[in-house]
Amino acid sequence: MLIARNGEAPRVHPAAKIATSATIVGNVRIGAGAYVDHGVLVESSGPPIDICDQAVVFAGAILRSVGGASRPAFPVRVGARTLVSPLCVLTGCQVGAGCYVATGAIVLQGAAVGDNVRIGAGAIVHAATILPDHSRVGMRHIAVPTSHGFLSTADIETAREAVAAGDFFAMAFDAAGEDQAGLHEQVLSTLLEEVHDWRDEPLA
Repeated sequence: MLIARNGEAPRVHPAAKIATSATIVGNVRIGAGAYVDHGVLVESSGPPIDICDQAVVFAGAILRSVGGASRPAFPVRVGARTLVSPLCVLTGCQVGAGCYVATGAIVLQGAAVGDNVRIGAGAIVHAATILPDHSRVGMRHIAVPTSHGFLSTADIETAREAVAAGDFFAMAFDAAGEDQAGLHEQVLSTLLEEVHDWRDEPLA
């Protein structure tokens, strides 16, 4: 199903193939020879989503651009001949050409994945992590940004320490504060304002 959002309609190349139960919303471009499988959701909140030529997005994956109205904008790009496996979630991130994103992987806002990168099953590439060309993130590992590049680890506590050095809520929502309840209110208010401004219209 193709849905226009706030006047932005998806643009699908005639040589792309979209499964009947896939949902494509808003400012989305799908290139020649690309395939989007059953149950996939590709949803732009305003910033563009670009699924490049001959990219494959398999069943149940979710690709979302975020922000752009009252918070920082994070578009999505999936490079040419990249495979996004079933049940992956790509949110506001850039993935290069020739990549393999294995089943259940998550890539978060501001992450930039180079060309020919392999991301293992169940892995998380955390916000603002930069993965250079030909790098690897192991199965169920967490990749986090460091002052020297990135760290891929299966040790959640080590990853958590690295993530704490950044400020996810400031980056993703332009929200700040030490009080968790106050921070939550800022985030939720921003999101409610954003989603209530969406005007969706199914296309024939």
